Amino acid sequence: MLIDHSNGRVLESREKDVVVRWLKGGKESGLLSAVEEVTCDMWDAYVQASREVFGPTLRITIDRFHVMKNFQDRLNDARRELQRRLDPARAKELKGSRWLWVTNPENLTAEQRAELEVLKRKFPDLGRPADHREALRRIFQDQRITTPATAIDRLRWWCRQSVRLGLKALEQFNKTLENWMEQIANYVVSRSSNGRTEGFNRGLRAILWRACGMRNFRHFRLRVLHVFG
Repeated sequence: MLIDHSNGRVLESREKDVVVRWLKGGKESGLLSAVEEVTCDMWDAYVQASREVFGPTLRITIDRFHVMKNFQDRLNDARRELQRRLDPARAKELKGSRWLWVTNPENLTAEQRAELEVLKRKFPDLGRPADHREALRRIFQDQRITTPATAIDRLRWWCRQSVRLGLKALEQFNKTLENWMEQIANYVVSRSSNGRTEGFNRGLRAILWRACGMRNFRHFRLRVLHVFG
């Protein structure tokens, strides 16, 4: 999905040709003539289209939300990998604790945080990956990191620590991080976020949920345009 943030409009597609056409139109009209940065997820078409229209000096920033979402998915795989190694009795002790592992600590109650700490001590092989996630979050939150070069150093240090955990499920994330390292590190320049776009995404899912799914894309598009303009 492509969002016109200035006018709050939803554009019709994420395909490269559509994105290029819209960006060129905006540039030629003067609306996008001064663009210095584009924030997006890890979708090659967005990057290629932006480079094609605005040239090689454009700063491409991968939204940190998508980086953390990607890592969270891999972390869930790693947790399942570790749980499969446990005997049935110990694995049963973890039943119902998934929410504690996947939620940011600041969004847990004091009681829930205490419960999570007990689980970390009881299951250190699960606790270490959870702490590793927080280490990644701290890199993005550290306001002292103001240059992409510094961010790259910190992220690569984090990757080296990740390797030491010895979890196959995290290997793919490290490759993804390395492949998009420059664009991910650009986040620290202006701390740009795709939060508004994610809000629209959530709204689209709500439309589909209320309709119990929609098979006709034209009808779905009309519904989206009716809701969002």
